[in-house]
Amino acid sequence: MSRTSQLRQFVFGGLLTQDSLRALEADGIKVSVDKSLPTQRVTETDFSPRLIYDATNMASVFVVFFCLENAVRELITDRLADRHKLNWWVECVPAKIQTAVQGLKDREDHNRYHTQRSTALIGYTMFGNLGQIIIANWDDFSDLFPSQAWVTSRFTDLEMSRNIIMHTGVLPLGEIERIDSISRDWLRQVG
Repeated sequence: MSRTSQLRQFVFGGLLTQDSLRALEADGIKVSVDKSLPTQRVTETDFSPRLIYDATNMASVFVVFFCLENAVRELITDRLADRHKLNWWVECVPAKIQTAVQGLKDREDHNRYHTQRSTALIGYTMFGNLGQIIIANWDDFSDLFPSQAWVTSRFTDLEMSRNIIMHTGVLPLGEIERIDSISRDWLRQVG
């Protein structure tokens, strides 16, 4: 790929990301960085220019996943707590997911020196678990989504890309565009 094509791809990806972030902000999801938080800048002198370039490109995709994943957690929590009250976790979350979450929580409790992942049990769920919780409680979510297959397909597609990003991989522009499209579909559907 020529330098011009790479630059064009980079700029186009940035424009798509900016548009996605504006849409999330318009939907009430804060994605801007709090400038008061301390940061340590990494420069090309610390790492190779290629690593910095890839990290910068994938950082915007991470923001979309972070916001979407946590928005889904909020949707599940709000919907199930509203309909099943305080005991919604025990009553509505499949036992297999509860067991996995408890295992993560126990490991974290053993390592008290480290910051907790979340104050809520749903914060310990894996991304794919969120779709499973929705499907397991379909009567509580069926008014929001066209079908269980629609929900399952979105989570399946997103989970593969999410795992690449979360494990420091790099996605091509086509995958980033798919994430953007699925995220927009999700936001319009639950909006």
